[in-house]
Amino acid sequence: MISVLVKGRIIKMIVSISGFIGVGKFSLAHKLSQHYKNSILIDDLNNSNDIFEIFLNWFYNKKENINLGFQAYIIEETTQKFNNAFLKFQKSNLSSQGNYIFSNRFNLEHYIFALISMKDKPPKYLRAFDKMFVNMVYPKHNPQLAIFIDVNYEMFENYIFSNPGSIESQFYTDNIEYFKELHALYRDLYTNLMQRWNIPFAIIDANNKNEYEILGEAIKIIDNFNFNWVTE
Repeated sequence: MISVLVKGRIIKMIVSISGFIGVGKFSLAHKLSQHYKNSILIDDLNNSNDIFEIFLNWFYNKKENINLGFQAYIIEETTQKFNNAFLKFQKSNLSSQGNYIFSNRFNLEHYIFALISMKDKPPKYLRAFDKMFVNMVYPKHNPQLAIFIDVNYEMFENYIFSNPGSIESQFYTDNIEYFKELHALYRDLYTNLMQRWNIPFAIIDANNKNEYEILGEAIKIIDNFNFNWVTE
């Protein structure tokens, strides 16, 4: 496993919250950053991000020839957010033994969306993306622990119908087959990615659980995880 270095120090406590659309990843990451004092929260990718919203709107409207550009933007933007978090960690003089960095997803997880969105493209497109991905994604941005929030498709639909203002809700009917396929493959593809990159992860079954029950499970996972598997 590759450790994360900041001016000679190792950040051992990067925790990423993973999972499907609408499972409350950023909300959980935010609550965890409040529970663990002096932690850093990496901003949500779509938080006041006009460029991301434009790309997402184009994608759900099935605009042609935007997939590679969209995925490249996501990787570059996520990379910058992690770099900013590391810089803040350094400037805040935080301890690698007592403070966390929490994120909503991380770059490796976005590979799942690329696979599904480009599955009907000629093979050379995915080969091109693979080369870009390998050269743009930094292993140092991988978490020491990932927590996957697992929900069934019914729970995802509950999110869609209870959040009529979300962009997924607006485009749900026209993209229902995409959402169904993505959900059906998401957990298995995610598991394969974590195993391939040797990233420890835990799965929380969030079906029929409220946010406080999920938070409690996440805290228990973090408190019982050994972050000292890297030797300084």
